[in-house]
Amino acid sequence: MPAGTDDIDVPHAKLRALHDFWRQRAGERPLPSRLDFLPEEFAPWMGHIAIADVKHPSLEMTFGLFGAAFVYVNNMDLTGRPVAELPALVSAMILADYRGCVESRQPLYTCRQSVNRDWTHIHRIVLPCSSNGEQVDKLIVGLYTEGGKSPFSG
Repeated sequence: MPAGTDDIDVPHAKLRALHDFWRQRAGERPLPSRLDFLPEEFAPWMGHIAIADVKHPSLEMTFGLFGAAFVYVNNMDLTGRPVAELPALVSAMILADYRGCVESRQPLYTCRQSVNRDWTHIHRIVLPCSSNGEQVDKLIVGLYTEGGKSPFSG
C-alpha cells in the first residue's frame, strides 16, 4: 500500500505531525527507510521517540533508541536491550502491537491507560520502516503522556 493510503486516525497533534513526516519521507514507496530520516529531523519529538530494530524471521526486537518519555513511563532505560525485557504485562501488549505493525506494514496509533502510572494515558504511534522496501526492519515509535504530573505530556 503506498504511503498516505493508510486509514489511521491520529488525534494527538504531535503524533499526527510525526505520522505526516513519516508519510512524506516514504514518498511513492510503501514504506520509508530509517535512512530517509536525519537524526536532527526528529528534534520536534526529542525525548518522545524510540527506535526498535526488528530481526527476521524471529521478530525479536531490540531498542536502538529509548527516549526519555519511554524511560519515564516504563521506569527503566532499554536502549540497546530487547523489547521483551519490559515487565511481562507491558511486554506482551507492546510486542503484540509491534508485531502487528511489522506484519501489516501499516502504522498503528493507540491511546491507553498506563500500566505503570495509573493516573496517565499514553498516546503512541508505531511507524514501520524498511531498508529494502518490503520487509519491516525498524519501527519508529512516538509516545506522549496525558494527565497527572508528567513532564512528558504534550
